[in-house]
Amino acid sequence: MPRENYNLQVKGKGRTSFSPGESLLEIARRVFPDSWEEIMSAQLDGEIVDLHTQVEKSHSKVHFFSFKHPEGRRTYIRTLIFVVTFVLEQIFPGKRVKVLHSIGDGLSCRVEEKPNLTPEELAQMEQKLNEIVSANRPLSKEITNWEKAINIYQKMGRQDLVRLFRYWRTPAITLYQLDNFYDYCYGPLCPSTGYLKKFNFVLVPPNFIIQFPQSSKPDQIPPYIFQPKLFNTFQEAAHWATIMEIEDVGELNQAIVQRKEREIISIAEALHEKKIAQIADTITQKKGSVQVVTIAGPSSSGKTTFTRRLYTQLRVNGWKPITISLDDYFLSRQKLRTKADFDYERPEALDLNLFEQHIQALIEGKEVELPRYNFTTGMREKQGVKTQLKSEGIILVEGLHALNPKLLPHIAPEKKFKIYISAITQINVDDHNRISTTDSRLIRRLVRDYQFRGSTPEQVFEMWPQVRAGEEKFIFPFQEEAEVMFNSSLIYELSILRDYCEPLLRGITPENKHYLETYRLYAFLHHLLPLQPSLVPTNSILREFIGSG
Repeated sequence: MPRENYNLQVKGKGRTSFSPGESLLEIARRVFPDSWEEIMSAQLDGEIVDLHTQVEKSHSKVHFFSFKHPEGRRTYIRTLIFVVTFVLEQIFPGKRVKVLHSIGDGLSCRVEEKPNLTPEELAQMEQKLNEIVSANRPLSKEITNWEKAINIYQKMGRQDLVRLFRYWRTPAITLYQLDNFYDYCYGPLCPSTGYLKKFNFVLVPPNFIIQFPQSSKPDQIPPYIFQPKLFNTFQEAAHWATIMEIEDVGELNQAIVQRKEREIISIAEALHEKKIAQIADTITQKKGSVQVVTIAGPSSSGKTTFTRRLYTQLRVNGWKPITISLDDYFLSRQKLRTKADFDYERPEALDLNLFEQHIQALIEGKEVELPRYNFTTGMREKQGVKTQLKSEGIILVEGLHALNPKLLPHIAPEKKFKIYISAITQINVDDHNRISTTDSRLIRRLVRDYQFRGSTPEQVFEMWPQVRAGEEKFIFPFQEEAEVMFNSSLIYELSILRDYCEPLLRGITPENKHYLETYRLYAFLHHLLPLQPSLVPTNSILREFIGSG
């Protein structure tokens, strides 16, 4: 019987008694008798843990995460990757398996040296995975030192993890195990394979997609929609990583230790400049028809700096561009009536009619006084300076909603050239643990908003869900409409951002409701060796977030 003098505070359920050494899984079964199987992981006294974790001290606090919670869903996805890579090791022994990137509600993966899986092989993978899930096999955890971890992965041929652990001298490393298969997982796993109720495989040569449910619909796999332009951008990001001979954090850390950071930065920036020049050349080929270039992308994708650099390349090609920010067309707050009106992530927060009138007037050669939006007062203000499009002129428009069809609906399609920007991460932590593009943008935003917009980390975290919801609804659906996609990520940027971001994250304590996000980002950044910001070129997109120095 549980001792009465040992109690545990369970979020949403109040206090419960427990026996010292009782696991969170046992406690979950007792406290949530009808829904314990939906619980994936937990937060115990601030730390994110798996359900095998034993509770040793009284007056602890626990928050259980179901699949519908972001942390619970991450646990599910990590577990799915772990078991899929275990299956692939059985089917293709000795072959390197790489989790490449997120695409929709799934992950793109590849078996190296086996780039073109057949439908029969994919069916074999699915059958084997279903067998392991049906068997509900337990997933065990071992906490070991880095020397033993390196020895295990040397034997397994996992040089990606050998490199990672060599430059990450933590005293303890958590490994998960199934039979003789070990893997390092960036966070806890579910207790057993039986938790993986829903998944699907899609063959997209040379890769395959592992699909999983959305948080709001845990019993459904959404249909897979192929996005060719986004797919090609992911392929380009992988190609850039190959050029620099850096595919994971371990290789980046190794290059830093070997004093190759200047070369890495120079090549990464040169790839950006070459791509921007190519985009400018493509626009120039349409001279005589294109008059407006719209540049869209999600928050912290680097739209402003990209626009400035495109401006320069277009000037080299003989154009005389003018730049316009959609942010300056936000409606003044005095004209907003409902709470929804104050949502800057919606296109309706913009004065779309005035914007189109100004663009049309500029195309017709008229003078226009462009506005300036004052975010402090919430008012759109006059600048007192009129702008006119000159001969060889072209208009560059940048903003969140620059691809939205509600923008410039009466301007002929042939007069518009659409560009989509995102920060698609080019490296992973290791072969099986990817770096989320969303996390990379969040880190950018934390650093930028603290330095230049007076926002605390708590304020950034508070608004981020609304930002993400706006992106999913108003930005991502239109990305395939772009003529060109540009990847603004830099392979070295997180090593620069680490020293800016870590002090901000350390200031958020376990009692703060945003601690989970903080904990995860801090642990992730700890994998990277830092770089000096003085190495970053003055025209780099990264300067938009860290400043001129």
